Parts: sequence; C-alpha cells; structure tokens
Amino acid sequence: MLNEIEMLVTQYEQKSLSRRELVSSLVGLTGLLLAGGTKAAQQPAPVALGRSMNHVSLSVADVNRSADFYSRVLGLEIISRPANGGLNMGLGSESFLGLYQLNNPGTMHHLCIGVDNYDADALAAKLQEHGLSANISRDPANRTSGGDQLYFRDPDGISVQLAQHGYLG
Repeated sequence: MLNEIEMLVTQYEQKSLSRRELVSSLVGLTGLLLAGGTKAAQQPAPVALGRSMNHVSLSVADVNRSADFYSRVLGLEIISRPANGGLNMGLGSESFLGLYQLNNPGTMHHLCIGVDNYDADALAAKLQEHGLSANISRDPANRTSGGDQLYFRDPDGISVQLAQHGYLG
C-alpha cells in the first residue's frame, strides 16, 4: 500500500497527476485499507494511469472521402499521414481521429489511451501480471512518433493501444 501512495505522490509532484486525481486515488486506497486490503493483495497494481483518450482509429472504405466528411462537418484538419496509407485528423491539442482503409469499414479499429512514462516493453510486462498478453509493433511504417506501438484486448475483444500522453500520430 505504501508503494502505491509513494507512486501517487511522486506523480503529483511531477505534475503528471492533478490534485483532484491524487485525492481521488488516495480515497480509493483508503477504502481498500478499511476493507482489509484484500483487493490490493489479490490484484497487481494498475499497469499505468490513463491520462487521456489519445485517439480512435476507424476502418473506412475511402480515407479521402472520410477525411473530407470530418473536415466539412467538424472542421478537423489533417495533422499527419502515416506511411501505412491512413491519415490522422487533429482534435484539439492532445488527441486525434485516425482514418484507415482496413477490413470492416464502418467500425472502430482500436482506441488509444494516453499514459505517462510510456515504455512499451515495461507496460507489456505489467500487462502480463494482469493475465493479458500485449502485441508490440516495431514496424516503422505504422508509427510516426518513432515509438513502438503496444496493443492488447479488453474483455470484449476491443483492441486497446497505449501511447505516451500527448502523442499526436
């Protein structure tokens, strides 16, 4: 329990956690302690603290048609064109919408959660502690930020990616 508290305080001091997030997390830990700490003893610590909805990537039939649609309807602008043929459209300063011509047009391909201190290999090891296997893509054609991409599946089979908080495709 003390390790979790130290980790939270360190994140707060490094300004990667707001005061509200710190207090909320401490209250949660206090509840575990009052309940006998059984949940904390049975489950490993979180893999990382999710900080943002970094992006959602959609499978579309025609990338340019979809880009035109989101530009006209929501005023989104293209911020990058990865080497794999898709494109990313900016949503504010810390998120984007990815459009890719993939199987099953009209569906979400994956969602990406932004975390602090992103390290694909370290996160994959922590996911294993939760009984989850991660897939790390090291293909330069699939990345524009220079980092390896980490994916895993949630209980319903949804593909979840983790990336550095603030990564903009």
